[in-house]
Amino acid sequence: MKPISSVIIFLLLVCSAVWAGFDSYHGAETAIVQDMNQALSKTLAGKREVWITPDTIQSYRQYLQIADLRRRSFVSYALGEDSHSLCSRQMRWQSGGHSLLFQSYADCSFATVWGLSDQRLSFAFLLLSMIWLAVSVMYFRRHRAGRLVLGRMVYAASDHSFRDWHGEKIAFTPMQQQLMELFINATDRKLSKAVICETLWPKKPDASETLYTLIRRLKPIVSERCGLNIVADRGDGYRLE
Repeated sequence: MKPISSVIIFLLLVCSAVWAGFDSYHGAETAIVQDMNQALSKTLAGKREVWITPDTIQSYRQYLQIADLRRRSFVSYALGEDSHSLCSRQMRWQSGGHSLLFQSYADCSFATVWGLSDQRLSFAFLLLSMIWLAVSVMYFRRHRAGRLVLGRMVYAASDHSFRDWHGEKIAFTPMQQQLMELFINATDRKLSKAVICETLWPKKPDASETLYTLIRRLKPIVSERCGLNIVADRGDGYRLE
């Protein structure tokens, strides 16, 4: 698994948690308004007097189905939309020659509406994102153990693989692979020609030309894919830097 993939999945889970949270929040707002609408409608259906009396407010609050709303909502003559509070739709009341518009309002803060909303899905996504983050951290810590980073190259001792900065495997030939591992395990990444020839071609009396050809073909791959150079070390060997 690539680190970028892990980050994308984590961000998707967090964004899902945020989206679910605000969707539930707006759902709670809608439920509050609907409850005020039905409570006000029932209150006006039984209202006889023009004035808003304590009995009017008491009847209205009894009709409210959301218990936490009963001490926060009140009936008033229609004042129009209030951007700072939740309100029901305007309802007309008529009796005799009187015709008035009534509206109910709710003094609900963000925290109050949030508390009335169902945030279980949001918390589930948030919990999943935290679990995913913890698992990803452990995964990359475990898989980075035994890895060596040189330039833009990553060497994993567990499977003897060389990969570039994008995580793609570098296709060395078997002989190039052996030489690169010799460089990785050598002190200061330095190797004498004698050590290389004895290790790669133990039965060949003089492998200088073969070594030269191997180095010549390996250099451009190491430079382009790894951001490293193989340089001659005082004519006696080579150094990876």
